[in-house]
Amino acid sequence: MLDVLAGIRVLEVAEHGFVPSAGTALADWGAEVIKVEHPGRGDPMRHLLSWGIIPGTDPAKPSFMTESLFRSKRCVAIDVAKPEGRALLFRLVATADVFLTNLLPSSRQRLGIDVEEVRAVNPRIIYARGHGQGAKGPEADAGGFDAVSFWARGSVQERLTPPGQALIGQRPATGDFTSGLTLAGAIAAALVKRERTGHAAVVDVSLLGVAAWMMSPDVNAAMQYGRDLPKLGNAKPISSVARTYVTRDDKYVTLMMWQDEPRFFPIFVRAAGWEDLLADARFATPEDRVENAAPLIAEVERRFAERSREDWVERLKGTECIWGLNQSPIDIPDDPQVRANGYILEIDRGDDEPFRAVAAPTIFDGEAPGARHAAQELGEETETVLREAGVSDDELGRAAASGAIARPSAGAPR
Repeated sequence: MLDVLAGIRVLEVAEHGFVPSAGTALADWGAEVIKVEHPGRGDPMRHLLSWGIIPGTDPAKPSFMTESLFRSKRCVAIDVAKPEGRALLFRLVATADVFLTNLLPSSRQRLGIDVEEVRAVNPRIIYARGHGQGAKGPEADAGGFDAVSFWARGSVQERLTPPGQALIGQRPATGDFTSGLTLAGAIAAALVKRERTGHAAVVDVSLLGVAAWMMSPDVNAAMQYGRDLPKLGNAKPISSVARTYVTRDDKYVTLMMWQDEPRFFPIFVRAAGWEDLLADARFATPEDRVENAAPLIAEVERRFAERSREDWVERLKGTECIWGLNQSPIDIPDDPQVRANGYILEIDRGDDEPFRAVAAPTIFDGEAPGARHAAQELGEETETVLREAGVSDDELGRAAASGAIARPSAGAPR
């Protein structure tokens, strides 16, 4: 089990996908992550599949989103809106290295858990915030989700949509998990700074900012030229060795060798057994191949479709060609590179077979992340964690009586 962040305690006061995914990454890297949820409803992600909004899912099966966002975390149910609950939260703040939240500024101020209040309890705590549009500006207190702040506003959706077609749909949590990993990395950097200088930083990452970073080649070009770059894809000829081709069995293989076409074109056509293309005067030089890109690509497309994908795998593997299969998500777990590098972890839920989930994509000293335990029930470790922080049984009883905490019960959402 990875121990890169062993001894680091993270207090996660956050919901939905973006910021909790940062907590998951930190837990995968060895941190102790305590997830604080409302005692009555918990994080809405616990109930996502039961709402039936994701086609093709089975509410009777373990929730893939729950294990993605709750695994390896100690789940505590505290109503921070109650004075008793806030006091208990601060008992945990005093023991933590990181306070991780996505609550809006107005909510943090209303609850009395903004930077100043938390730092008054623990001056050394890293205060990490996830935003839709950023910590500053006129919309700093506006909510934001993946589909709005990342896909739509961040230009990802527009750039990925072919010209003349309706905007493509968002894939679940793509911007959330990308931004979450960015936030986890920023927190790790802040921890390094604290250890070296004693300064505890306030860390801010937004969905919009991460989208801009992802799209920075397009955004930088737009700033330089005063216009958007054309959306080419496979619609227009660029290079015969930088393109996606369909195979005889209606599968796809992508070549990506545009960066050194003069060297790679001969390597590719020899691997394909098409030396005659080298003798064709239309395609003799790189300049010729640029001038005659359309007929060359048409010829390669025709020939490519004469062989199955498996035939192409046998021809291309072991060559210098840079290529890859176009896979769907169901192919990923059995990809030999994914398996060899431990990108899929197994979670013991006490069932006949372990539950599999994608790990934070980082390897330390050759070791891949692993799950410490499955997702816990809402409030499963409330009393245990609070007792560790010095809360007495009498205090726990009073907090429970006031509704500030909840004890786990059979059938609690998981």
